[in-house]
Amino acid sequence: MLRTLYASRAWSRASTRKNHPRFRSRVVRAGDAAVVGESTNVAALAPFAQHLHRKGADERATTRRPLAICIGWFGAEVKYVRKYAEMYVSEGGCDAVVIAPPSAATLVPTAADAYASVVARALENVVQDRDVVLHVASNGGFIFCGTLMIAHQKLFSRVKGVVFDCAPGDLRPDIIARALTAVVKGTSATNAPAPAIFETFATWLLNTAYIKDRLRAVDEAWGKIEGGTRADALSPALCKAMFVYSEADVLISPREIEAFARTRRLKTGEENVVLKKFNSAAHCEIGRDHYAEYKSHVREFVASLFKT
Repeated sequence: MLRTLYASRAWSRASTRKNHPRFRSRVVRAGDAAVVGESTNVAALAPFAQHLHRKGADERATTRRPLAICIGWFGAEVKYVRKYAEMYVSEGGCDAVVIAPPSAATLVPTAADAYASVVARALENVVQDRDVVLHVASNGGFIFCGTLMIAHQKLFSRVKGVVFDCAPGDLRPDIIARALTAVVKGTSATNAPAPAIFETFATWLLNTAYIKDRLRAVDEAWGKIEGGTRADALSPALCKAMFVYSEADVLISPREIEAFARTRRLKTGEENVVLKKFNSAAHCEIGRDHYAEYKSHVREFVASLFKT
């Protein structure tokens, strides 16, 4: 949490100084740009966030191209989320933004709000009046994007579609504990019980009033549950959606994902919800194990949104 707050505040201070080196767009080193095509430029946008666009593209056309905002899963690294953003640049005719929220910025409202404010300021200059497609991975991406939606609604007024990758599921202590275990070990999530201390911590976390309130607000913003008018004012709750998920996911139940898909169908119409189910991929590893097919689904979905 302290790392998130420090990075967010440091970047915020730097971005107010026009000549400060943090303020200028920095190109990512080639050695750090794995899975990014040779025709793609990658520049730092904010802490744990990058901006991708085609090399040599007409700058006048840049502000007219759709923008994909790709938000990673709990504990994701930027370089792995960038793999998904690159699909939109290479296959969908979009520019893209990569956001890999630090773990604390997913579940701790204070850290989430600090980081979201920095990201939102950076996004303002990139989004402008462009059409947007959101790509959120797991509950981590779903929750952080919801945090952004609640506090910075204007950024989401032109969202035309959402891709839900292995999301969303009902957040329970065992899910948080097993996700945290995977992050700590640097492995895929499993259905093995997490260490007792992790589950105890997760139980305490979910019973904390201000976290319960935030998670409810996020679910309302997405239209996952009824309440208030948040969903009525936000296009991500009402636009076309594609769900990419796996029957073999041991962290988020495919039945929970399908339940949310049915909720959206009731609100947006049968034709506005697309389900792409895989049989064998682990949680948030569909894009790794079935890269070509996943990329094809992205291309088709973007084409259906923007008639490319």
